[in-house]
Amino acid sequence: SLGRTEATGRGVMVSALAAMQKLKINPFQATCAVQGFGNVGSWAALLLEERGLKIVAISDHTGAFYNEKGINIPDAVAYRDSNNGNLEGFTGGVKLENAMDLLTLEVDVLVPAAVEDVITVHNANDIKAKLIVEGANGPTSAKADAIINEKGIMAVPDILANAGGVTVSYFEWVQNRLGYKWTADRVNRRSDRIMKDAFDNVYEASKKYDVPLRIAAYIVAIDKVAKTYTYRGGF
Repeated sequence: SLGRTEATGRGVMVSALAAMQKLKINPFQATCAVQGFGNVGSWAALLLEERGLKIVAISDHTGAFYNEKGINIPDAVAYRDSNNGNLEGFTGGVKLENAMDLLTLEVDVLVPAAVEDVITVHNANDIKAKLIVEGANGPTSAKADAIINEKGIMAVPDILANAGGVTVSYFEWVQNRLGYKWTADRVNRRSDRIMKDAFDNVYEASKKYDVPLRIAAYIVAIDKVAKTYTYRGGF
């Protein structure tokens, strides 16, 4: 499907902006750090930058780069693509001595979009971001999650934040069934609406039951299964 390549990163962007609206964070005055500069991280960074956020730090397996004035994300993407797919030698920011320090920078939004278990009990207390949007699968350990919640940091869980990809994969199946290809604009418009609605549903559940977004996502999901089972005649 058109739009599938950027779909996961786009879902991260939609989730981030929806959460920022609830936290009353102005995207045009916000800073962001993105860990991971593969498909998800680079698209999330690019789309968030387009919507006003200043991306002050990015990283991949070769290291993390910081620029307090903001990194030019299109330049970083172009450099990566011309440099064997990595950021080694990138001059658009200062290379941090420890790449993991990206996670504890003084930013408004943190997007862990690399690998699992990068936010742990060893660094969770040092995280200064007001909002974490999980682009990777399982970037926060269970014990660290409790610390994040205690600190009052909103965390949009992976099962919600990075669901843009599977949403557009579903669109791909629908288009195959129809035998008709949608435009990229239609794909993006529909996926954005689904992601925004999903965030709003999870957010409302978190307020109703006074639980973090991660638990609220489970509540919404299990409720869907229970209702469907009932409608189909289960007892």
